[in-house]
Amino acid sequence: MSNNSRRDFIKKIGIGTAALSVGNSVFGGTASAFSAKSYRNIIGANDRINMATIGVNSRGNSMGGTIAKQKNAQVITVCDVDSRAIPKAIDTIVKAGQTTAPKSEKDLRRVLEDKSVDAIYTATPDHWHAPLTIMACQAGKHVYVEKPLSHNPKEGEMAVAVARKYNRIVQMGAQRRSAPTLTKGIQLLHEGIIGRVYMAKTWYTNTRKETF
Repeated sequence: MSNNSRRDFIKKIGIGTAALSVGNSVFGGTASAFSAKSYRNIIGANDRINMATIGVNSRGNSMGGTIAKQKNAQVITVCDVDSRAIPKAIDTIVKAGQTTAPKSEKDLRRVLEDKSVDAIYTATPDHWHAPLTIMACQAGKHVYVEKPLSHNPKEGEMAVAVARKYNRIVQMGAQRRSAPTLTKGIQLLHEGIIGRVYMAKTWYTNTRKETF
């Protein structure tokens, strides 16, 4: 999809021209927009949160089981365009101890229309992360979205804007940024423990088969 096509698509789902500056982290900005009172007002905060998992072929399958193990949450719907992924996801949730099996859906729009869904978890392909986050907020859902939040920085800003506009809680799955050891490490780097940082290298290794 071209950049122009993506831009038109996101405009059509209602974000409009809203944009704002964000700091060092997209969701650092979002979190700061909510007070303690806001968090207490999350739907289901004092009861059980009804979740829908969208994109359940791999990471979404695993996380469905994790959500099902939480005492204050349950997965009531699993959604994926690949019907082969749905039975596996339901099985994972049931094996995790959830007594009621979730229903299934192939069209994410139907999930967003469901008033019984308080929040969604999404592990869809990356290019769907920002559009789905925006659509979910507009539908009144809170969102946990896997990284990366967006296809480009602009889409990230648009997701932040819509979360604030609709007063929704949005969390991106960047768990390592919250790990105490790594947080301390970044602090030390900023304080100059190894001097001026001018280059960083990173890599990822895996034995999986080729994907093309």
